[in-house]
Amino acid sequence: MVEGTTRSGRVGLAEPLAEALAIFRQFNYERIYLRPLSVEQGERVVRLLQALVEHYAAHPDHLPQIDPTQTHNTARRPEAFRLAVTYVGGMTDRFACERAVELLDWPRDALPIGFDVRS
Repeated sequence: MVEGTTRSGRVGLAEPLAEALAIFRQFNYERIYLRPLSVEQGERVVRLLQALVEHYAAHPDHLPQIDPTQTHNTARRPEAFRLAVTYVGGMTDRFACERAVELLDWPRDALPIGFDVRS
């Protein structure tokens, strides 16, 4: 990168490296990121996370950092969604799967592949 930037005056790789990186990226997209199983896994994750956010936004009293006596008028309001997104966004993958099974009765066969859920 230093060599390419020094030669051209723009931040970037020198030509042989830039071409190799482009080929590597194309391979990754074709064979890893966009293969059908990866796309399906991504869709499973999105559905699960959206459902968790919807649940916590509708039931902000279920959020651990929220005082239940202060949430009676916040359900489904923008603040509830912000808190829900913040909470769900901080979850580990396994914890999110466990919460979905426990709180939403999420079908285990609809979970992202590869998670052994203890709930």
